[in-house]
Amino acid sequence: MKTRLPPLKPLRVFEAVVRTGSLTLAAAELHLTHSAVSQQIKLLEQHFDQTLFVRGQRGVEPTAAARIFFADVKAGLDRISLAAEQLLNTGKVRIIRVSCTPSMAMRWLIPRLSSFQIENPRVEIRVTTSTVAVDALKEPFDVLIRRSPMHRAEYECIRFLDDVLTPVASPRYLQQHPCKTPADLLQASLLHLSTRSESWTRWFSEVGVPVKGQLSGQIYEHFFLSLQAALTDLGVALGSLAMIEEDLAHGSLLPLFPGLLLRDKGFHLLYRPSHQDPQLANFIAWLQLMGKQTSTSITAAAK
Repeated sequence: MKTRLPPLKPLRVFEAVVRTGSLTLAAAELHLTHSAVSQQIKLLEQHFDQTLFVRGQRGVEPTAAARIFFADVKAGLDRISLAAEQLLNTGKVRIIRVSCTPSMAMRWLIPRLSSFQIENPRVEIRVTTSTVAVDALKEPFDVLIRRSPMHRAEYECIRFLDDVLTPVASPRYLQQHPCKTPADLLQASLLHLSTRSESWTRWFSEVGVPVKGQLSGQIYEHFFLSLQAALTDLGVALGSLAMIEEDLAHGSLLPLFPGLLLRDKGFHLLYRPSHQDPQLANFIAWLQLMGKQTSTSITAAAK
């Protein structure tokens, strides 16, 4: 017996409603009316003979079964979009779309891309930046890079790069504000990152310095902003060694206590394995090689 596919238009509406958490936002994104979105959801619920959404405090919320279904629907729609793009570009340059955070793009990926492009002139790497979680991404991608493990149906997630943090500051700041012991940093101008809000507290705990109350200091939205603040003598940042190799090599940033490190979860790749896409497989292998080289350099610098 053949399985009857659900109507495709309601599937697209369903994906948008789950992702945005709102009938209104989904309607605006799809250029439909609110009532049209509601009607499409109703059609899908009739098809499956069950309720897919319940009214929550912040809008509509998918049921537990709908959340599971959403992961597969999202992966399927992304796959159709990518397949359509590949068909349109048959015989042309292979486009690989990479989504990563602004800091990863600016400080690690883009400075290394020229070596890959020289060796692979028929492949174009398009880098976009985003900090949203995988399920909230609107645009399809070939490779997603984030600081934590990720999951999506039919995709594989691998850890490819160490994420090791250590306090760093400019030579001028350290000349004006000498820090001889880790405890001295409690009196320094600490530079915080909003997406790593507990990192300084964790670092002090790792090195055995008790912290009483909330740590003071400026808070920055992006990692590269906190590094720029450190470079311009505004304080001490927790620098990810993978992102500050050049700054350390040139002496524009100095590690205060090179052996006292905070090891985070590491940078991860999310992608769909495919034996029929050698260009993507080659790019993934290149990313792993670059990550291994950087991790080796980090290990050597920490000794």
